[in-house]
Amino acid sequence: MKTIEWDSLILIMYKDRKYLKRISQGQAFHGKGGILSYSELIGKTYGIRFGQYEIFEPSLEDIVMYGLRRETQIVFPKDAAFICFKLGLKNGSRIVEIGTGSGVLTFMFSRIVGPHGKVVSFEKEERHYKNAKKNMERFAEWNNTELYHNEEVDCAEEGFDAAFIDVREPWMYFEKSYNLLKESGLLGIIVPTANQISDILKEAPRFFSDIEVIEIMLRKYKTVAERVRPFDRMVAHTGYLVFGRKLRAESQETMPLCANIHETLPIQ
Repeated sequence: MKTIEWDSLILIMYKDRKYLKRISQGQAFHGKGGILSYSELIGKTYGIRFGQYEIFEPSLEDIVMYGLRRETQIVFPKDAAFICFKLGLKNGSRIVEIGTGSGVLTFMFSRIVGPHGKVVSFEKEERHYKNAKKNMERFAEWNNTELYHNEEVDCAEEGFDAAFIDVREPWMYFEKSYNLLKESGLLGIIVPTANQISDILKEAPRFFSDIEVIEIMLRKYKTVAERVRPFDRMVAHTGYLVFGRKLRAESQETMPLCANIHETLPIQ
């Protein structure tokens, strides 16, 4: 049973409003439901009603939507979760990101690749870089991320499992991404307009195969038992997602996949 401690993050709900707060000694939350003294929460479990408020342990989505400071258009959770899935990220994965922005996806990558993974992210705008760095310092669970204020993407490493590009002209970084990825490494891109997709499709096949273009829609429903129906408004288009795999253009003269057939396992 997890209890609330000093310096804990909590999600405070009042009716349909949500607030992400970090408990500080001697501090309190002042809202329409009254004053909520943090000292009275210490030692209690998450998932309780306290006065007119409900107190929960924040989820990854809560931190993204209510905690991270935004200075740019963010990659929404509905897209971010699918991106992590398509890039095959897991504990121990290494990913390079071109275009940090506010650091929302950087934060997601950091959580997914875990303490044994690594995220290397590049941002050309200094103010975005500084904001993303603060976001990571406040909310990152592990010290597994390297942020760089660097437009040229000067990276001393290579052999990354995946790469993600979120800039205005992603095709300008295809060759760089190709060289940073391991063989058969995965690439992801997000762009807001369809004409960018056309430019991507003209250049991407030079470096990548298995190219997909995807758009994700998410529609929420009203949770009133007597009149279940979709909300009148929805966040519809948030971006086009493009995915591909690194493909070696030349024929391989090196060791084949099964160098010694006698050492492979028999097919059952």
